[in-house]
Amino acid sequence: MSYFIGAMLALGVAGFAALVGLDRERGLYPTLLVVIATYYDLFAIMGGSMPVLGAETMGLVAFVAAAALGFRKTLWIVVLALAGHGMFDAVHGRLIANPGVPAWWPGFCLSFDLAAAACLAWRLSRAAGKRRLSAGILAVAAMTASGCSAAPKDVRTAQVDGHTVAFRVLGSGRPVLVMISGLGDGMSSFQEVAPELAAGVTVIVYDRAGYGGSGPVDGERDAKAAVRELSGVLAASHVRGPYVLLGHSLGGLFAQAYAAAHPEQVAGLILEESRPADFTRRCEAARLSMCAPTVAMMVMSPKGAQAEVAALPATLAQVEAIAGPGSAPVLVLSRHAGTSPKPMDALWAQAQDDLASAYPGAQHNTAPGGGHYIHKDARPWFVAQIHAFLVQVGARH
Repeated sequence: MSYFIGAMLALGVAGFAALVGLDRERGLYPTLLVVIATYYDLFAIMGGSMPVLGAETMGLVAFVAAAALGFRKTLWIVVLALAGHGMFDAVHGRLIANPGVPAWWPGFCLSFDLAAAACLAWRLSRAAGKRRLSAGILAVAAMTASGCSAAPKDVRTAQVDGHTVAFRVLGSGRPVLVMISGLGDGMSSFQEVAPELAAGVTVIVYDRAGYGGSGPVDGERDAKAAVRELSGVLAASHVRGPYVLLGHSLGGLFAQAYAAAHPEQVAGLILEESRPADFTRRCEAARLSMCAPTVAMMVMSPKGAQAEVAALPATLAQVEAIAGPGSAPVLVLSRHAGTSPKPMDALWAQAQDDLASAYPGAQHNTAPGGGHYIHKDARPWFVAQIHAFLVQVGARH
């Protein structure tokens, strides 16, 4: 009976969501996945077993990461994660002896998960028109493994530190803008905005090791490794400097490190929602949670992201050790914290102000709306800001 009730409940939720339009909200099924995944932790607390709670939390982190990745990339990942959680339900009792789990729960949850996965898969395949469901699932598997969509035809490669690095050169003219993506993202993060920015200038984008079309990682990937990698890409591009570096999120740390290592090659620095090197310490001092990503959080992310998270303490120390700000002009772009920001948002906004203050004469502009991905959420504003800064840099060189 528990199997029947679980399946009927999932179908009922899906039907109601379709009827009132809730399934048009991208976050519906990722939220369902997160809620379902939390129950084993709840049962562990009810059973009074802290060791079991720790084991259950490891599984929770994996499914939360899958929900977040699916929300950001493609909901097909959520389909696979829901089905995966159903399989987890089937074997859960053999893996973890959770005293708080009701006898009926595994069967109920298994059928709910599989029915919800089927509903979401049907919705996605129907929206895709002629694309078959199997092709969609294979595309997700390929994307999850490689961290990007199909490579554009103009992708070139360089050999750096024994691995292949994929990159693209768009447009022509000067200045030369080099875009460095954030944690978990390859050059596909800039696929919409890079062509716009390439109007009248040269734009270089690339996949770091373990992302997209680039080769696998070998060990941890800190800022020094990122600097070596970017040096190899720029040499292979045959586009002469100096360059304007644009770093998003973690990519901002790599941009700062490169500018410090090769100041003669850097004509300007753009930090888009860049993670300040001291932010983790400030966040922990404020007693906030989720101050830094962990390897467990990145379980569904590209291998390059996992290697960069493992090396994050080294990267932060390397950037904090930079002696001086350099002479190149700097533009800091950050998201709007809102009128009543939460503690984490308020701390992030202050950290962005302090980051700009560390570079004398730096410009700090706040996006009119959107979130961490300004180049996606506020693209017209972002493009205007970058073009204006490039004009200023061009006038200096």
